Amino acid sequence: MPGDDYPTVSVVIPYGPKFTPESMLAEARETVAAQSVPTECLVVEDTDHRGPAWARNHGLERADTRYVAFLDADDLWEPEKLTRQLDRMTETGAGICVEGDPMSMDDFVYRVLLGDMAALTPSILLDTEQVSTTFEEGLTRGEDLLFILEAATEAGVCLCPDLYTRRSHDRSVTATELPVTDYVAVDKRFAYLVSQRVPEAQPYVEPYYVQSFTQAGVSCHEAGAYDRAIDYYVRALRLSPHPFTAAYLCRSLVAKYLP
Repeated sequence: MPGDDYPTVSVVIPYGPKFTPESMLAEARETVAAQSVPTECLVVEDTDHRGPAWARNHGLERADTRYVAFLDADDLWEPEKLTRQLDRMTETGAGICVEGDPMSMDDFVYRVLLGDMAALTPSILLDTEQVSTTFEEGLTRGEDLLFILEAATEAGVCLCPDLYTRRSHDRSVTATELPVTDYVAVDKRFAYLVSQRVPEAQPYVEPYYVQSFTQAGVSCHEAGAYDRAIDYYVRALRLSPHPFTAAYLCRSLVAKYLP
């Protein structure tokens, strides 16, 4: 029998037929069944399009095990993923484990908020005896990062490399781009909640705003909306006079006045 010495892990998989082919869900479930620890797979079908935060919270409520993991229906786990994470959590006493190389808490918070650790949800393994946070259902973007930041600063985080394979396809939620104005509004709400709930992130909230406004400016420029691009760059520069943002502003000004 696999995993006789390991606890059962509940695995929550949000699923919407609109966004993920059933064949991909079946393949994701196969990688859960192939783990060398006992698992309980909880597929939460979101027929009313209430969002992944609702689905993950619903799965958390249904789970009756200490350890809960999350997997997106279009992604795949690596073999021994849960075994490696449970071992690492036992070693460190951390309440959450995600994909990555070992680092300090400060580096982790910085990289989740501003760096290259933006796709961690399918790697999450959670100890519910240590972590009390839930996913923020009022956010349409960034709810997973907020959850990870809250859980990590509440109960400690450990990391393991190479835990899952992310798959992209045309029907996925992430393949659907928000309008720039909605994108900025969601980013502002996300940053506000981070500032209120994650004190360790305070030094990085203003740089996050600068990054968000600058990215919005780039999107507007590429769409030919130079006035809006200039407005977003100016907002970013008022927060921090970053040379890259200034260079982007000059590019949009040239495109507007010297076509």
